[in-house]
Amino acid sequence: MAHPRKAYPALVAALLLAGLVQLEMPTPAHAAPSATGGVTLDGYGGIHPFGGLNLNTASAPYWSGFDIARAVVLRQDGSGGWTLDGYGGIHAFGAAPAIQTPAYWGWDIARAFVVTSRDANGVLDGRQGYVLDGYGGAHPWGGAPALSAPYPGRDVTRGLEVHFDGTGKPDGGWSMDWRGRITAFGAAPVLPATGLPRAPIFQQLHGTASGGYVVPKWGVITTYGSGISPSWSGYSDWGSWDILRDLVLVNPSNPSPTAQPSSAAAASTYQAWLRPHGGVVLDGWGGLHMFGGMVLNQAGVPYWPNFDVARAVTVRTDASGGWILDAWGGIHAFGAAPTITSPGYWPNWFIARAMVVTSKDSDGQLDGRQGYLMDGWGGVHPWGGAPTLTGAPYTPYQDVARGLEIHYAANGVPDGGWAMDRWGRVTAFGAAAPLTVGGLPSSPVMQQLHAVGGGGFALAKWGSISAYGSISPYWAGYADWGAWDILRDLVLVDPTNPSPGAQPISGGASGRLSGAVNLQYTISDRLIAQSHNLDCESAALRMALFVPGTNASENWILAQMGADLRRAVMDQFGDVLRWGDPYATFVGNVNGLEYNGTGYGVYYPPIAMAAGRAGRSTLAKEGWNPHDLYVEVASGNPAVVWVPVYGYWQTAMRTWTAWDGRQIRYTLVEHAMTLIGVNAAARTVTLNDPNRGYVRT
Repeated sequence: MAHPRKAYPALVAALLLAGLVQLEMPTPAHAAPSATGGVTLDGYGGIHPFGGLNLNTASAPYWSGFDIARAVVLRQDGSGGWTLDGYGGIHAFGAAPAIQTPAYWGWDIARAFVVTSRDANGVLDGRQGYVLDGYGGAHPWGGAPALSAPYPGRDVTRGLEVHFDGTGKPDGGWSMDWRGRITAFGAAPVLPATGLPRAPIFQQLHGTASGGYVVPKWGVITTYGSGISPSWSGYSDWGSWDILRDLVLVNPSNPSPTAQPSSAAAASTYQAWLRPHGGVVLDGWGGLHMFGGMVLNQAGVPYWPNFDVARAVTVRTDASGGWILDAWGGIHAFGAAPTITSPGYWPNWFIARAMVVTSKDSDGQLDGRQGYLMDGWGGVHPWGGAPTLTGAPYTPYQDVARGLEIHYAANGVPDGGWAMDRWGRVTAFGAAAPLTVGGLPSSPVMQQLHAVGGGGFALAKWGSISAYGSISPYWAGYADWGAWDILRDLVLVDPTNPSPGAQPISGGASGRLSGAVNLQYTISDRLIAQSHNLDCESAALRMALFVPGTNASENWILAQMGADLRRAVMDQFGDVLRWGDPYATFVGNVNGLEYNGTGYGVYYPPIAMAAGRAGRSTLAKEGWNPHDLYVEVASGNPAVVWVPVYGYWQTAMRTWTAWDGRQIRYTLVEHAMTLIGVNAAARTVTLNDPNRGYVRT
């Protein structure tokens, strides 16, 4: 047996050694074998080392063509690591142990993860850690203590780091939202991260209380604190392609530090997102087209190819998304913009004209909770508890309203606004002061009214704006569609260009607007011949409907109007004494004859009603001033007109009494054509004549 006095020190020494090991193992500051350099993670799962890092990537997951990888954690010795997918799955690679994820959602909501436990060598071992979801929930695994991270309740949280107490136990941490704001929670101190950029582009947070960095899209990192000196040799990015999902630095203690070698495309895209400016054009199919250096999150933008139904767009000034209004009243969110439930929906009726989102979130960004939709009659429909506004011009059955802007009281509550009609006439209502927009074309071609910065503008067809107040847009890269009437809205963001220039209108667009003002334009329209003896009105309407893209058959139009098939009561001279009411329905048989009282035709109210059932609004009346009709046609709006049959240049009008008692003015050579062109200089008009299908000038 050994001598007790000699054995005791050895026993004590052994106990002390074991105690030291037990204390050191979970402590994050424990020295561990460490490589240097870093990796980038792309959205498909590709891991790309740089800075001389030798990393074991065996069995690393890869989702070819599927942007679902969200974050990566590396073991400090380069022996492997783990990749987090957007559904919550954690995938080990190299020699890293497998991790059983604490949450698997099956939809793209997992955003970040932190491995907190280490093995005997101080290397991350995957036994414990946390997964962060986009709503802010921090989900522990493997017995890691629960942490109460900030929970905004919407998908805006992106980065997570964990703070440890003196024993190496997690006791708090830091979460980062998509704008780069970092919030300390639990026992974690506030990070020395003042002055970091603010934009909705940030993806990951890496570091400790003393120093670290944030990772935005495109990979242009911003550091905070001290101790971050990466080795960048061999680093590369994907330019302006938004596919970089994480960037992890390993032992960033380069004694000869250099700047991050970001590509020019990545750097310029990143800078553009820090202060978005420029503008967005909306086409009638729903396409969005940026100019002036504008960037925009277009994820989920609605698109209706070959269907002119998009009418207005609202964009959040941080470029994180927006909303598109369709002509039926549907409001479609895109990017990160919240969903809006429209206050008015008129399916198959092209009557919604403008919208204004009035409510903002804590960041000062439009949040969609409240706002207004305007229909073509001038109705202003609030949603989400926005106060009802009165006094806006309202013209029932006349689709003439086009633009809307809102005035706010000193407390930010809407208390009035401005409504613009298709001629550009702006009417103030409620508490709004009168507004004058100069330089408007004298033609019914106006589409939208927008307030921005210290002024605003009215938008005409083909893209020309008439500005008021103080705005100075960025126009670089702006383009239109020439004479094609497909441009539906134009939005300016931060119009404070220090080197302003004129709007670059194409010759085609300028010429088309000039033609509308100077009454010199012929609409390109499909020509048809009527199918029945007396359905010239339905054939003329069918040709008019071709122009906005509606194809309704003559028989369908006839069915909408109905028919009074009774024969006329005529005197011995062939004059009609009693017959049906063409203001109410088709009179007679569409295959009959006028001279023997078996068929006649129909006047404008049933034709306008049929156009409305086809989804198209009209301006319908008798007694038009011919000049007003010419203005409409020159502006691109075909007209169904009632004229004598071609060759009867003059005809006498007579009167019959309808069965309902109405006095009906008529001529038995009544005919309807489609007015499609005017040339004031040549003093001519052009009509599509459905009688055998002729073009008459």
